[in-house]
Amino acid sequence: MERKRKSGHKKSHKIYAFVVILLGLAIIALAVLLLFYVQRIEVTGNEYTSSEEIVNVVEEDQGSFNSIYLLWKYHFTDYKKPDSIQDMQVSLKAPWIVQVKVKEKPILGYAVAEKSYLYFDSSGEVVLESSTLLEGVPAVEGLEVGDASVGDSLSKGKERLFKELTELKEDMEKFELSSDRIVCDGKQIYTYFGDVCVALGSSITTEKVSQISPILEKLGGQKGTLHLEYFADENDVITFDKDELPEAAQESTDGQTGETAEENQ
Repeated sequence: MERKRKSGHKKSHKIYAFVVILLGLAIIALAVLLLFYVQRIEVTGNEYTSSEEIVNVVEEDQGSFNSIYLLWKYHFTDYKKPDSIQDMQVSLKAPWIVQVKVKEKPILGYAVAEKSYLYFDSSGEVVLESSTLLEGVPAVEGLEVGDASVGDSLSKGKERLFKELTELKEDMEKFELSSDRIVCDGKQIYTYFGDVCVALGSSITTEKVSQISPILEKLGGQKGTLHLEYFADENDVITFDKDELPEAAQESTDGQTGETAEENQ
């Protein structure tokens, strides 16, 4: 009888210990769920992508209510991103506050569509469609946009052109230049600085772009075309056709860089 009682006591102790452990785990799980229940998502690093769009993408997942889950998801899985976003980093500002730091795809320029502006990156992918202009982004004329929308590519069959446009942007940033608009006529590239059209030809080089700023200073506000198509080094002659503009540049729609697409209809 003594042994049976001791055996019964041992079983009851084991059951009691199991229940205590189970309750403890349940309490811990509940505490984790409550403590790490997402109450706010903060977005940083975005300039042209709305915070609301980024938050909506984060909240699409059924497990997005838990901040620990979001940490795991954005560190160890292939997650969905908005078309305009290159990278997303998730961290916790507090157990219940999720901070999303994004890196947007750099915008190369914009093209005018029927009712909006299509902003695209260096690969030609449309990353933003908007009815308003972004400051500091040049208009690129001469591109066929058709019914393109966000996620579509404008560079199909024009990969070389977009490579040269990317080179132009990088070189202009290097020399702190900001053009009003860029015109593409087939393979030929022109860029405008006020009333001066700079003809760059089909190949963009740092040597060409480096000549623009000092020559513009010497021109003193004159109107015309600066020819840099064949410039390679300082021994080459640079010409300026006063009061003359390339036919392709003249045919481009004037004034679109200062109005909305809807106003230009």
